[in-house]
Amino acid sequence: MKFTSFKTTRKKGLQVGVHDAEWFMQRITHETNDFFTTGFREYLKGSMKWGSYRFIHEIPRLCVAGEFKRTPTGDVMLAAYSGLVVLEVRELADADACEVLKQRAMQLPSTWAAFIGASGRTVKILVRVAPQQGALPQAEVEAEDFYIAAYRQLLAVYDGILGCRVTRIVPRLRYAFLLPLDKAPLVNREAVPFRINTAVASPADDAELHLLALPEPPRDHREVDMDTYQLHAQRYALAAREVAGRLDPKARYTNGWWKEFVSGVLTTLCLEGVGEEEAVCVVWNNLKFKDEPGLTQDFVRSAAEAAYADAAPRRSAADGTADNLMRTLIRRIETRYVLRYNTVMGYPEYRPNHTWPTPWQPVTDEVVNTFTTDLMLSGLNVWDRDVRRYVFSTRIRAYNPIEDYLWRCHGKWDGRDRIRALAATVPTDTPELWAEWFHTWFLAMVAQWQGRNRRFGNAIVPLLISAQGMHKSTFCRNLLPQELRTWGYTDNLSLGEERPVHLAMSQMLLINLDEFNRISPAKQQGFLKNILQLPSVKVKRLYAKHIEEVPRLASFIATTNMADVLTDPSGSRRFLGVRVTGSIDVSAKPNHEQLFAQALAELDDGARYWFDDAQTTAIMQHNRQFQQLSSALQFFLEHFEPGAPTRGRWLTAAALLEDLKHRAGSAFQPPALNTFGRQLNGCEGLLHKHTKNGEAYWVQDIIKP
Repeated sequence: MKFTSFKTTRKKGLQVGVHDAEWFMQRITHETNDFFTTGFREYLKGSMKWGSYRFIHEIPRLCVAGEFKRTPTGDVMLAAYSGLVVLEVRELADADACEVLKQRAMQLPSTWAAFIGASGRTVKILVRVAPQQGALPQAEVEAEDFYIAAYRQLLAVYDGILGCRVTRIVPRLRYAFLLPLDKAPLVNREAVPFRINTAVASPADDAELHLLALPEPPRDHREVDMDTYQLHAQRYALAAREVAGRLDPKARYTNGWWKEFVSGVLTTLCLEGVGEEEAVCVVWNNLKFKDEPGLTQDFVRSAAEAAYADAAPRRSAADGTADNLMRTLIRRIETRYVLRYNTVMGYPEYRPNHTWPTPWQPVTDEVVNTFTTDLMLSGLNVWDRDVRRYVFSTRIRAYNPIEDYLWRCHGKWDGRDRIRALAATVPTDTPELWAEWFHTWFLAMVAQWQGRNRRFGNAIVPLLISAQGMHKSTFCRNLLPQELRTWGYTDNLSLGEERPVHLAMSQMLLINLDEFNRISPAKQQGFLKNILQLPSVKVKRLYAKHIEEVPRLASFIATTNMADVLTDPSGSRRFLGVRVTGSIDVSAKPNHEQLFAQALAELDDGARYWFDDAQTTAIMQHNRQFQQLSSALQFFLEHFEPGAPTRGRWLTAAALLEDLKHRAGSAFQPPALNTFGRQLNGCEGLLHKHTKNGEAYWVQDIIKP
């Protein structure tokens, strides 16, 4: 069994080490000469003003999920899954409470180890798991899904045996915690794997419902294993001890004592610089005896508002800054929530106003009603139209999620070619050609998001062709990172109506035309051919009163199980057909930061993100193998071929149809004359010219043996 350690170097690189389990259990029993972990514990016991532990990056982080290794491109990928899941119980009272919890955890035969974490007030529990049938998954994507299912199934079991609630965290295969320090860790090397039933959905935990609604982007190994909420909870414990010592002990735990206690703690947190909304959340979540009459969350919020209002500088009417109703409304909304206007989706979003991450949600009518109700409960005489007037105004800051993500990637490319390496995970009989085409298309996709060329849209569509089960759809989904994929990717778009398609092109980043063979020839040659080249689209957003022209964001990719899917000879230049000859390697997650950092760096250097005439000709030549031939064209190719310079004759499309009727008999169903003419124009090497009788073609009979 192997574990992996991660440490950020002074040059902000990532140092990766692989160790066996015996080394790990010995390592955590003693402190280093630098006493970094001990210093971290002393830091947590202090006053804990704003900031972070100075030497936090000197403490390695450990991932017990297994052995990770570097790829040739410098990324980190899973080499072997250990079959362990990490459970945590945080904010324990003291070392004795930690020891009791360790002993309880070891009562279950599936517990492999239990030890005290780096903070000194956390117990880490490593549980050995295995599928109910079959072996442990080793591909990272499959192991991630199994890890999440196992984590959720273990919660209820360990809640019961521990006698307390396991701290809910976002389950991640790559979860790495600070290297612990425990002189007496408990280990059961003969732990029996807890059998996980992956055939049924894992029970949804109440504390995780907000995560299930909109998953947060996964955090990487370099993140410090110290949540801001944990620091605020420490502040609460210190403030509670101080305030309780000042109050009358004879009245302890009475209704009046608790209310005075709450007000005192909130005042202390305010003076220490904790935000108002954060103080309300921390006090309410840590408060005991919530069943006391009048001791409600609304009371805590009112007490916080009073405490923070007293601490805030007074504004004088003489300065012309006297509060009116709208200013009070804005201040109270901004105290409780953070608002932004999503320029891509076209609506405002909100989240609670505290520093630990929670998902952003759209502001709907229900949310406006909630805002209004909360304000009325706090004593403001407002209407929902007052709230809506502010929330849907230009006073809300604009936010573009694409620009935000790309800005975080800008300037971080390490020089390794990640885009062509990603293309190489698709096995094909033309790997070099496919890698170059995919690279150009990927640059065009990013250029489309940035609006580098408002005159032309990204009209090229990679088309992955193979039998079922080759992970084509998974490859397409993995092109976007989680924070963009949750809203910017779809593989379920119908081309039946223009309005939803145009709206999707203005909001989505990547549209997968899954099962491309389901698109009719008429749609391919008409509607699809038109939308692929659009640089902008005209849409009418939901509840909007007018149609607006907005830039197109979406690029397209497609998958199919059938080889003969292209029906428009002149439109085949818009597709990059690739025959997938084996299963696509989706075991490792792409390094999206480096992928998009490379694209940005190359675009800034002037790299070409469009196909020139020579490449377009090569693409059309390549795509002939995927062309769907009509029955009339198949009959034509059965009896005729392009004429030689010294042998041939000029025949019009009408003459050729008559000749084919005579040769094929009743089996031949002639198409419309103009349709047949367009099909002949797409035939490679077939010369044609305009005559007084119409378009004529230079053909010769095929001599059959």
